[in-house]
Amino acid sequence: MMRRASEGFTLIEILVAMTILFATVVTGVIAFQNNMQNSVKAAEVMHVLSQVDAARSSIRFTLQHEQQTSGADLYTQDVKVDWQANEVAYLPPAPFFDEDTGSFNQFAPRFHLYAITLTMQYGSTKRVFNYEELVWDETMQQAASP
Repeated sequence: MMRRASEGFTLIEILVAMTILFATVVTGVIAFQNNMQNSVKAAEVMHVLSQVDAARSSIRFTLQHEQQTSGADLYTQDVKVDWQANEVAYLPPAPFFDEDTGSFNQFAPRFHLYAITLTMQYGSTKRVFNYEELVWDETMQQAASP
């Protein structure tokens, strides 16, 4: 009986090995692409969030000095900022107790309370923030000063 000498791999064994290698490489490439996309998205979100304080400061200044209640196409570090403010209340300061008269003094309203919707967009990232801002009435301060 003659025995066949077995040297090397069969075609089936090579095809199975190549299929496993191909599946592993494709899975690695897809994982890498997803990781890169998530990294870019995270960088965009962080850039938007880093500009929130600057946008809020600008809105507060505009509300206090210009009495403007909306803004569009404001840019800070390439982040597009749109905002809308709706006045919720016009409030006086807390009553002041006058020791001489023994009574509380009421003040005229001096504070504007605004509900603000802030929309920030950078690249494919868009974030909407809702918050309230309390702003001193500049006209009351000017009227009170000599």
